[in-house]
Amino acid sequence: MAQDRPDIPTAIKRAVLVEAGHRCAIPTCRQTPVELAHIKPWAKVKEHTFGNLIALCPTCHTRYDRGDIDRMSMYQYKANLEILNHRYTETERQLLKVFLRKWQMLEGLRSGESKRHCFTPIPGVHPRFTQLGGVQIHQAMWWTISNLLEDGLVETSDLWPDLEESNTVALSLTKEGGAFLTRWANADPL
Repeated sequence: MAQDRPDIPTAIKRAVLVEAGHRCAIPTCRQTPVELAHIKPWAKVKEHTFGNLIALCPTCHTRYDRGDIDRMSMYQYKANLEILNHRYTETERQLLKVFLRKWQMLEGLRSGESKRHCFTPIPGVHPRFTQLGGVQIHQAMWWTISNLLEDGLVETSDLWPDLEESNTVALSLTKEGGAFLTRWANADPL
């Protein structure tokens, strides 16, 4: 660290880490440990502000510094964190991450590549999602995902028609949910 560069204030550091859940802010990564990165370089702004800091794993931080990840994407990752954190509960964000991981697996299987970024759009419910299965929750817990249901990102499905007698509800990603995940993974506005 340069001598003229002060430490990031503890309150700002904590707020940035909490915003990202102490994980890399890039939704297709989410690795730990993390470092705080300046979106606009410190050399240009000479200050530490919440709006200009983002939590990144060392690999993504290096990739950003090298120019492999562009600044506009970083700004969008930061903006998307705010939307996700204020609209959706932790349970809802975890459910979205489950669907995102399934999508990552499908993309990896389909392309044979290990790229983390630039996922192809999901034109509707990806046909192979049903091959991996949906997600089950206890029927009394529907309220924990009420915003996702209200926004039309997930829906109850009959992936398991024999579960009618049980206390579980099967959830699947909707076409709108697929579009949301596409935008989230590609750092497009949510």
